[in-house]
Amino acid sequence: MGKTRMTAVDLRAAVSELSQKLVGQRLQNIYDINPKMYLLKFSGKGDQKEYVVIEVGSRIHTTTFSFEKPKVPSSFTLKIRKHIRQWRLDSLRQLGCDRVVEFNFGSGEKTIRLIIEFYAKGNLIMTDHEYTILGLVRTHTTEDAKYAVRATYPTTDIQLFRPMTRERMEEAFKAVEEGEGNVSLKTAFTNSTEYGPAFVEHCLLNAGARPNFKKAGAADTGRKIADTLLDAFKEPDAFLRDVPEPKGYLIRRLKADEAASASTAILSTRASAEAYEDFAPVLYKQHQAEGLQVEKFDTFNEACDYYFSAVDQSQVEQHNEKSKKAALTKVEKALANHRRRIEELEKEQNVNLDKALLIETHIDDVEAALSIIRSAVGRAVDWTELARIVKEQKRLGNPIASIIHELKLEKNKVSLLLQHPDVDEDGNSEVHVVDVDISLSAHANARTYFGAKKKIQEKQVKTQAAEGKAIASASRKAEKQTKKKTFEPKKDILSVRKVLWFEKFNWFISSENYLVLAGRDAQQNELLVKRYLKKGDIYVHADIHGAASTIIKNPTSSGIPPDTLYQAGNMAVCRSSAWESNIVISAWWVHHNQVSKTAPSGESMPTGAFMIRGKKNFLPPTKLQMGAALIFRVHDEHAKRHVGERMVMNYEGGHEGDETSSVGAPTQSVAPSICAASEAPSSIHCNKNLMERYGLHTEAYTETGAVAEAPELDDPSPDDKPQTDVVSKPRMSAKERRMKKKASKQTDGDEALQEGEGSGAEKPKVEKKVEIVVPEESERSKKKVPQAPLSRGEKRKAKKQAKYKDQDDDEKESPLVSKLPFHALFLSYCFFLLFAALSSEVLSFFFMF
Repeated sequence: MGKTRMTAVDLRAAVSELSQKLVGQRLQNIYDINPKMYLLKFSGKGDQKEYVVIEVGSRIHTTTFSFEKPKVPSSFTLKIRKHIRQWRLDSLRQLGCDRVVEFNFGSGEKTIRLIIEFYAKGNLIMTDHEYTILGLVRTHTTEDAKYAVRATYPTTDIQLFRPMTRERMEEAFKAVEEGEGNVSLKTAFTNSTEYGPAFVEHCLLNAGARPNFKKAGAADTGRKIADTLLDAFKEPDAFLRDVPEPKGYLIRRLKADEAASASTAILSTRASAEAYEDFAPVLYKQHQAEGLQVEKFDTFNEACDYYFSAVDQSQVEQHNEKSKKAALTKVEKALANHRRRIEELEKEQNVNLDKALLIETHIDDVEAALSIIRSAVGRAVDWTELARIVKEQKRLGNPIASIIHELKLEKNKVSLLLQHPDVDEDGNSEVHVVDVDISLSAHANARTYFGAKKKIQEKQVKTQAAEGKAIASASRKAEKQTKKKTFEPKKDILSVRKVLWFEKFNWFISSENYLVLAGRDAQQNELLVKRYLKKGDIYVHADIHGAASTIIKNPTSSGIPPDTLYQAGNMAVCRSSAWESNIVISAWWVHHNQVSKTAPSGESMPTGAFMIRGKKNFLPPTKLQMGAALIFRVHDEHAKRHVGERMVMNYEGGHEGDETSSVGAPTQSVAPSICAASEAPSSIHCNKNLMERYGLHTEAYTETGAVAEAPELDDPSPDDKPQTDVVSKPRMSAKERRMKKKASKQTDGDEALQEGEGSGAEKPKVEKKVEIVVPEESERSKKKVPQAPLSRGEKRKAKKQAKYKDQDDDEKESPLVSKLPFHALFLSYCFFLLFAALSSEVLSFFFMF
């Protein structure tokens, strides 16, 4: 069996690594795996989490494996949670060179300590700042101290570090001499130092001594190499005084067939999960011998985690194997009993059949014997006298009396000796004893045996038919009993995958390899926008109750492709009440700088709600459809070989075979985007085909005063025919049309003046750059349309327009009254008066009757 607990040197290396990782982190929770094993969960900055497994008396190290936790924690675990849960770890140290580790939470008088002992049966103790015990796993009393609640934990007995000296070496040599051949150099130095047996053996081998030398001259041999031995012990002294960055080493003893082909070199690959022989923070000399295989790890905690998980897995497999064998043994016993019962029934059938056949073979003799016995019983002959008479007739050679073997008159039967008709090679035949009923005839007795044989045969058939059910029942019982005594390895020892930061949200990877995140609740919506919405990202939402705040991570300066926008909008709508209500609604998106947490004056902003500044860009209505996918994550060591394997879907549903990208870093040429950001943060280039495909008209992307033209396709298909340049005319209000008309008049006047001055000069052609500009709200006020000098009437009209600037011209004027002439209005008024007079006459006439 391999190493089962840590030495002082192992604890020094483990604590050195743990203090660098855990100091400053908070104890998020503590779990009890079993009465001696505890799991501490620490959380650091961001999403950093560390799990530390502690088995009192055995080990302490970080772990990447998952352990089955009890549904109800123990009272001691609840007490620890009550005192130090969510507290920050202030320090972590090993007490002296003893196998004791101390966790310090808090400072000053509020300090709470967790002390773990790794010697003897071990213990886990919680104390206050004065080492007064508040709770512990195991209460016991020693010669020097009492370990109980409200007692003081003894710190005076802690073994301190002492470097190796000649005096200490001389003490070890004396111990060897006093042992009279029963104490070796390794044992003597291990008992007198804090190095542990492995480090002592390493030093003795480096000095040229034999660790297991027990003869009388062992001390004299050690004194001869005292100087060399003293130099060898400087290595553990330096390790305990100032621990370097330790590495982890696992030692596995090779089998005979493996040792012939394997070397003793240090391996960087992992072997199968099996019980190893040893683990160490230093590669000892004895571990470099033949027949041993060494596996190297980057950290000592990683090596310990792998070692103990392999040991636990091996123990679990052995335990399960024993349980399975026990279950199989029970099933085999049940099967053997069932088959033995069938064999017994077959034997009974053969016996009854033979008896019936013998009676038929000797039918006359049987009938004569029955008649004699019946007549004697009928004459009331005493049973004892009848037996004497039968015995006397046998002596006289009566053939009928000779076949009577025994009288069983109390059962109303008589036993007859009937000879089998078959004869062996020697001319002898077997004689069988057959019981017959004296109240029945010989034929009736034969029928009785035939009937018994038939009943047993029917019973045998039923037994054979029920064999499968009996075996299945025995298997079920054995399986239930096995489950009660065993535990599944999958539930206890599982490697935990490191959770990525975005997995706490609802997320998916779009067809263009963009990461899309959505909050699960109001708190996550708040966290998602405040912490993870960065420059260049897109915020997607829907105007319906329960819609999730969705963001599209955009690590590059390129625009977001249309498929990603559409998919993100689909997620925002499906994660709302529209899913249950089956309501089709459109989602919308805005830039990151349009999302604000600043509420209007006099109002408050609840958790998960945000203020949107500027225009919302609506997406087409989405279908309420969602899917599920399985994503396989490869090991970090093999990730480089799979870079670029994820194909990017273009906007036509195909793959971009030449250009691939990893998640979160899409390429610009993945697909022509609807909204590709230009140099200005608010400007957008629109692709006409994609906008028509998704129903995104140019009006959804324009503001007042913007002129839009449909740009030519960057990569038209071969089937497209050449067309003349078509200028799309977006919807404009009356105000926009007037302002544009005035600007065009002024431009025409300037051009006419230029033509008059430069007669004969050709007018240069000006190429117009077609783009749709969505200015920010703050920039719109700064941009002014050039205007011509206004006359007095135009100034009066402009003043009137400024007064009604928030209204549309269609709302300012009545569509009927403003367009009718004066005489038409006068005639309408006259008809109204006439109708009123007639109505009053009719009503008065009606009331007269």
